[in-house]
Amino acid sequence: MSDPHGPELGRPRYRPQAGSGPLLPGQRQPSGGGQGGPERTANVAIVAILIASIGWILPILGGVAAIRRGNAAVRAIEGSGGALDGLGLALWARRLGWIYVVAWSAVLFAYLGGPAIQLFYDLVRHLM
Repeated sequence: MSDPHGPELGRPRYRPQAGSGPLLPGQRQPSGGGQGGPERTANVAIVAILIASIGWILPILGGVAAIRRGNAAVRAIEGSGGALDGLGLALWARRLGWIYVVAWSAVLFAYLGGPAIQLFYDLVRHLM
């Protein structure tokens, strides 16, 4: 009754065998070497979870990058002896970077820091 070369009953077919029929729209030609399938999907999910877990700090990193680039621009402009222009823009880039870092730090503290500090305070008070 069962085909020795076909899939098992009730088991999804992750890697179609070569020559198993025409490809449907949206299907790709299967590649050898164990690529694709549930292992690849699990690895992609793990990477997505890692990116999401550090994604909350990305706005602060953008502000820090603006501060560093502003400082580098100010040093280059001051070191050029008047050959380069744009000191005002470099100073504003640095100021806006600081505003961005302070604002996002306050938002993250309000959402993440406040409850964590309250939990720590309750834990210490309970132990005392």
